[in-house]
Amino acid sequence: MKKYYFILLATFSLNTNAASLKIPAGFEILAQGIQERVDVVIAAKHVGLFDAIVSLDSVKFLEPEKVLAALELPVKPTDRDYQQILNALAAPLARNDILACSYGQQSTGCGFIKTDSVDAIYDNNENSVTLFIKKEWLPASGEQSLYLSPTTTDVVNAFIHQQDMNFLAQEDFSNFYIQGSGALGVSDNSYIGGDWSFSASQNEDDYDNQADLNDLYYRYDIGQRYYTQLGRMDSRMLFNNQGGNFNFSFLPLGAIDGVRIGTTMSYLNREQAGQGTPLTILLTRSARVDAYRNEQLLGSFYLSPGNQNIDSALFPSGSYNVTLRVYESNQLVRTESAPFTKTGGLDDGKAHWFIQGGKISDSDTQDNAAFQAGVRVPLISTLSFTLGTAAVDSAGYIEPGIDYSQDLDAAGTVDLIGRLFHSTEGSQGDSEQINWSANNMPGLNIYRFSSSGDHCSSTQNDSNDYSSQGCYESLNATLTANALAWNFMLGYIRTKNNSDYHTPWEEDKSYEDNLLQQASENNTSKTLQFSASRAFSRSDWIFNTTLGVFRREDDGFNGTDNGVYLSLSVNQSPRADETGNSQSTRLSTDYRDSENQPSQLSYNVAHSWYQDRDKHKELTLEAGGINTDTLDTGISGRLEGQYGNLSSALSDSYDQQDNKHTTAFSGTWSSTVAASREGIHWGAAGFNEPSSAVLVDIEDSAGVDEGIAVDAQVSGNRTAHITQGGAALFPLMGFEPAVVDVSDSSAPLNQGSTTNIVNGAGGRNIMLLPGKLRLRHVQIEHRYGFTGRLLLPLAVTAQPVVGLNSKMLLLSEGGGFTAELTTNAPALYVLSQDTVYQCPLKVKKQRGIIRFVGDVSCQPILREDLPDDVHELLLVKLKSSQAVETASSAQGGKQ
Repeated sequence: MKKYYFILLATFSLNTNAASLKIPAGFEILAQGIQERVDVVIAAKHVGLFDAIVSLDSVKFLEPEKVLAALELPVKPTDRDYQQILNALAAPLARNDILACSYGQQSTGCGFIKTDSVDAIYDNNENSVTLFIKKEWLPASGEQSLYLSPTTTDVVNAFIHQQDMNFLAQEDFSNFYIQGSGALGVSDNSYIGGDWSFSASQNEDDYDNQADLNDLYYRYDIGQRYYTQLGRMDSRMLFNNQGGNFNFSFLPLGAIDGVRIGTTMSYLNREQAGQGTPLTILLTRSARVDAYRNEQLLGSFYLSPGNQNIDSALFPSGSYNVTLRVYESNQLVRTESAPFTKTGGLDDGKAHWFIQGGKISDSDTQDNAAFQAGVRVPLISTLSFTLGTAAVDSAGYIEPGIDYSQDLDAAGTVDLIGRLFHSTEGSQGDSEQINWSANNMPGLNIYRFSSSGDHCSSTQNDSNDYSSQGCYESLNATLTANALAWNFMLGYIRTKNNSDYHTPWEEDKSYEDNLLQQASENNTSKTLQFSASRAFSRSDWIFNTTLGVFRREDDGFNGTDNGVYLSLSVNQSPRADETGNSQSTRLSTDYRDSENQPSQLSYNVAHSWYQDRDKHKELTLEAGGINTDTLDTGISGRLEGQYGNLSSALSDSYDQQDNKHTTAFSGTWSSTVAASREGIHWGAAGFNEPSSAVLVDIEDSAGVDEGIAVDAQVSGNRTAHITQGGAALFPLMGFEPAVVDVSDSSAPLNQGSTTNIVNGAGGRNIMLLPGKLRLRHVQIEHRYGFTGRLLLPLAVTAQPVVGLNSKMLLLSEGGGFTAELTTNAPALYVLSQDTVYQCPLKVKKQRGIIRFVGDVSCQPILREDLPDDVHELLLVKLKSSQAVETASSAQGGKQ
């Protein structure tokens, strides 16, 4: 109904000066403005819904300070620009609705205003206000910055812990294992992190318990490039972005209790790092730009007028010329060429290093102290040099290496990695890796690793040595190709044991322990394998088949063996119905035969039921066996929800020869807990590393229906449905960019009203350090609809009428009205000139969210007799009315 009145008045106002517009009788109140909930958009991002007075020529926000906070501009309340922006948002903004790109029709110049302050475009069809702000006030685009800044708004320190529990029981054996990782925020750029584990097992009458503290450290980041770390730490962080993303194959980097300093790539903007050299093009109007490398289409981009950047994140690595073809209205108007270079890795192109030292934390080793250092230097855009050194007690170690990646145009892309290793104790080693791929050609992968030295002798070997190396040589080569809808693979594996001693089979040890500790002096094994596989679909079914042959030579235990294998699997793709229920069936069979082993036929059938609504539920029944010897059956279930992931399985294996059943039960539970000044909250499963989290909660407002709910989602993961007074905790990986989105619930719980988010709606881009909790408080309200006819004194009907306790009030000439209230109030209070009228609302019938009240007799009421909440609303309405009238007078004076 609101849109109908605005369309009608817009028709009257076409080609007419606003100051001289004659308003039709009964619509005078619309000229002054109607309160609406408008969707605020800036830079194509929806920041939330806010109350505004929308008139024929302007939009005025009722709470501009909340709008400014939601925009997340890089200004503080103490900045001079902050007050200028707030003043601009507080003043009536011209509607500029003629510039709205209605219904997706992109007319020339629509949807954009160049401004030196704050301007808006109001779209009546979308009930949205798109804001345009002075360029200097806008935040720096994340795609233009190589490093990201952590989010600090509405962020508090918290203890965030993730735990995974596993349990297994089978006959006389049982095992319980729990591992956890946690982070405690300390300051804006520091935190305490750690991870631990505990296991308990029972095998008949033997019990064994073990607790390990793997990491416990304090980390302090210096800017966005450097960090220092103190405490117990292993090498895991050195091998990811937090520690510089090093890659050493031999260097002894076990856990130490000490200190580490170095460079970090935690803040690296991966979207920007994935770009090559900048490609820009100047456009005078909206256009399509096609990027070509010779005749290869790299991508098509639809861009607005201006000096635009081409997104090269998906362009292939290498150095080559890119041709940009510009199309306007699908007509080629010009072409431009530019040199382009892109490396294969996500790096910032700068040197990285680390230095660390301390006491070795492993109590079983004979070594006492260790010191290590490493550096990686980019020599050219496609080649980098890495060097690592270590000193463990009196021994020294060094490992240099190179990493090379080059696009060879039509010849494909090649990646080379090489490492050398030497120690003063006589150990040496080397590793090489080659990866080559090209369009419509086979792909080649070769990996070789070799380690040998004095430690490979029986007298020098010590498995508990902090710096112990392997004693073997391994070569793995794979050639893959696609042809005739089949995937072919030819693989060769050669493994040689360089140790000069033989480990005997010990009867007092278990089979698993003996197998893992076996070593046959200078033993060599070779395996050659060829396979062909194909996958195709028919209706809802996906078929996968593999045929392979192999030859294995082993001069140690197994001798020579030739064999063949065949596998076939059929999987039904689940299709969810309108209630979120689905099911699927899986069938599989494998046949293997060789000269040294008897033929074996295994088979399995399984059926699963799924339910995906607020959470994921899964139940599976399966049965299978091997030849006619064994029969296996099982039932398993899985639940993934707001408070973690829970799964369990019960299986039974029947041996027909021994007429014996073997039953096993297993279960896992993974979850996250966060403790902060907001309380203790449980959340979904995490990532097994020190993390951050987002807490979305709905304010528990008095008098608001508990059925109100919102949908909250983080970076496209499973949506959480949060009801009135509830909260949801979302774990996040530390330093990882994420998007937190809050919207009205997609599953309405209350049929008597609609839900509106007053504060906290929309999407927000965030990046948090471990131990940080981002708070997202959401305020919501109901909207109750009423319709009928107001019986007001005759003199009142000729004057503007304003609703006091209504969010929206439309009044026709005959007294017919439609109103939206935030509560199921017994009366509607309206203001006409200086008189307040009370209009009782007695519902005669209801259909959906609309309540029909018929004729309503309105009587004057003294202001002192008004309910307190209505009296406060009266003061707000009077203040808003005076502001609108003052602005209208000022605009009239300019004309």
